Amino acid sequence: MLALFLTGGRERQALAAPRLETRRSPRLRLVGIGTLLLACGGIGAFVYAAGTGARRSAAAGTTDIAIAITDRTCQPAVLTVPAGKASFVVTNRGERVLEWEILDGVMVLEERENIAPGQSRRLTTQLHAGEYAITCGLLSAPRGRLIVQASTTQPRPALTLMDMVGPAAEYRAFLSERSAALAKALDALEQAQGVGDVQAADKARHEAAALLSGLHPATAGNADLDDLFGKLQAALTEDAANAAAGIKPAAEAFRTALAQRTVLPDTMLAGAINLLSSPDSDTGTPEDITAAHDIAKLLLPLTARVDPELAGRIRTDLVALPNDAKPGGALRVLAEDLAAMRKALTLSEAERKS
Repeated sequence: MLALFLTGGRERQALAAPRLETRRSPRLRLVGIGTLLLACGGIGAFVYAAGTGARRSAAAGTTDIAIAITDRTCQPAVLTVPAGKASFVVTNRGERVLEWEILDGVMVLEERENIAPGQSRRLTTQLHAGEYAITCGLLSAPRGRLIVQASTTQPRPALTLMDMVGPAAEYRAFLSERSAALAKALDALEQAQGVGDVQAADKARHEAAALLSGLHPATAGNADLDDLFGKLQAALTEDAANAAAGIKPAAEAFRTALAQRTVLPDTMLAGAINLLSSPDSDTGTPEDITAAHDIAKLLLPLTARVDPELAGRIRTDLVALPNDAKPGGALRVLAEDLAAMRKALTLSEAERKS
């Protein structure tokens, strides 16, 4: 009987337990509802405050500039904005995740990555006067242009050593590529000479001489490099049969020294001006003119930041150059404007040492 009583008691307790769990005091229900209302009210207040703050921030900022990108296009592809603070809203109209970048030469100034199809991202930045490239979808796609116009009310920015990093890096990449091509041409010269192919050797010699000429501006202000350049140039002016003799050690030394050098814009321009002002001929050689042209074009965006008018003149010079490459014509004008460009882009001694 005791066992049955205890068993029955446990069964009743088990049956009663669920009823205890489901009972709720009216007071507890009111407290729960009040807590829920407070939580909802807090979330609503947060959302309202966030929205108001975003609207206030947008109202206080600059006007958004809308850009639509696809895999291979930007719309618009050319943008003109005033210097200072700018806000871009980039919308991906393509079918894959894309990015948008503002480039100064090889340097990425600003970017927005991982923009999903249909998504918009805002980019706000400070822009100096000048001309920049913008990526349009995939990095392999043609690039657009961002033209930042100087303000007439603001002083022109003073250049710093950091401003030179982009052009110097891009020029170093050019020198590396050109030096590798020169080494390849010298190998071809040696091989042609080894098998007695005079015609192939002469072709390789002319190719090497043209490539070497494009490297001349990088030697400005460095006596050792200029001496090596002179030895190579003299060797390549010999006939094909003698040009390869002893030239490879000098070429390797030249290439190694060149790879270790950082060439700032004022040095590039000093070399370019020397090419255009050569007293040895009445007209510049095509190789010299091309080398000077490439340096001027490389430094145009940086020049536009500090002297937009000068940058405009040099653009005009470069357009006129192919039709009038004589010292008394466009060649002389370009040399004079490159001298002004060099002055504008030369850093102070204090900035160089910073």
